[in-house]
Amino acid sequence: MSSAFKENREDEEDVFTKAAEAADELYKIRESFYPANPDEKTIILQTKSDLALQLLDEIPHERRKLPMQRAMYEFLHGKVLDVFPYYRKEAEEHLSKAVKLNPSLADAWLCLGNCIWKKGDLPSVKNCLMLGLSKGPNKRILCQLSMLERKMAQGAEDQEGIIEESVKHAKEATTLDVKDGYSWYNLGNAYHTSFFVSGAWDHRKLLQSLKAYQNAERRTNDKLSRPIF
Repeated sequence: MSSAFKENREDEEDVFTKAAEAADELYKIRESFYPANPDEKTIILQTKSDLALQLLDEIPHERRKLPMQRAMYEFLHGKVLDVFPYYRKEAEEHLSKAVKLNPSLADAWLCLGNCIWKKGDLPSVKNCLMLGLSKGPNKRILCQLSMLERKMAQGAEDQEGIIEESVKHAKEATTLDVKDGYSWYNLGNAYHTSFFVSGAWDHRKLLQSLKAYQNAERRTNDKLSRPIF
């Protein structure tokens, strides 16, 4: 491999890495920063998302021509746009392009599912998550699928069956990373829902829920302030 080619490859990886890190920072702020004034969070997210998009725009066109390069560019663009709580069609368009260019990009399927969820099309969300999961085990997709199934169970005929699937997927997520606090928290939510859906008589489920929450508390340094779904 020539030194010029190697240097060009490293530069390409560097610009995409910087953009990916900027996108990840956005989501860390969204998930962990809860100021007294919610507007403060919105302003910070808007400012940092603008900077992240600027980083993406600075990637030379010749470095986002190949399908894999373009897929990553579209994925990161859509991910940044989708950091806000409301649905954005532009975000869905970028993420849809990403999965068409590289169907193996599991994180793009996850982000696309999250984006579509905001407009209420739950069957399409599940399709995205299942396609992402078909690329290989993924704790984040499993957690999101478990949460989605709890949402889809509301008002459904086979509530118990759907909730059992939710518990199953939540369990699978914890086996992939026993140290991940959020996976345990999600499992606690699944057991908690299962307890009430099944008639609130099987106290073993309530105990399993409590144990999962305790595992979550032990395995995370972040204050868990997520709603129960």
